[in-house]
Amino acid sequence: MDLGVKGSSVFISGGGEGIGKKVALMLAEEEADIAVADIDYPKAESTANEVKQLGARALSFQLDVTNQDQVNEVIQKTLDEFKKIDILVNVPGRGERKSFLETTRDDWDFSVHLNLYGPLNCTRAVINHMVEQKRGKIATVISDAAKVGEPRNCVYAAAKAGVVAFTKSLAQEVGRYGINVNCISLGATNTPGGIRSRADFIKMAGGKMTEEEFLAKVVKAYPLGRLGEVEDAANAICFLVSDRAAFITGQTLSVSGGYSMVS
Repeated sequence: MDLGVKGSSVFISGGGEGIGKKVALMLAEEEADIAVADIDYPKAESTANEVKQLGARALSFQLDVTNQDQVNEVIQKTLDEFKKIDILVNVPGRGERKSFLETTRDDWDFSVHLNLYGPLNCTRAVINHMVEQKRGKIATVISDAAKVGEPRNCVYAAAKAGVVAFTKSLAQEVGRYGINVNCISLGATNTPGGIRSRADFIKMAGGKMTEEEFLAKVVKAYPLGRLGEVEDAANAICFLVSDRAAFITGQTLSVSGGYSMVS
């Protein structure tokens, strides 16, 4: 299906691996230009090279989304090169992975700065430009933890819930300018980060179960009987930033195999 993104300019934070990388490649196949940013620059560069192999223009940047000055700088470099940004995809996210009783202020700051301030910084850097051009799509990856909570990730869940409220509020502010703002909410997903997180939880449990036993326990919470894959999330993101979703804004779409059926 033609998504209507041909000729669009896309900025993806967290595009070095997993979901962000898959979105970059899928949109490049639709003939969009892609700017890939990641805290791990070699990964961002690798994704950009794969985008170029598909015939699309690509840029790559090292980016810490918690650093507003750095975000502003790479967004300006993207505008200098592409002359516009039509689509922003915010992917980075990671939890504290410990009981709230064990957390410190540093843990809270880590979760809030990455999971809430990161999307705020990137969105703030592009929003005036989108308002001026009277069009734009913003999609942010969150977690079903924002809806139902998640033990050992209390502040992460709170930060992700903050993104939901921000998304709804911003959508009301900028809809008049032809800008759509939405969230994609994930459950357990087989991303590189998700796999690393799984290993951490098994370790915290004292290694009392194998990975297979852990997965079998987790999957019981998913009506579709499996965990999410990178493609599941990327398909939803590409839809929400496409012309096919032109009348959808301020929404949170759960792509989680039925894990969370209430908003």
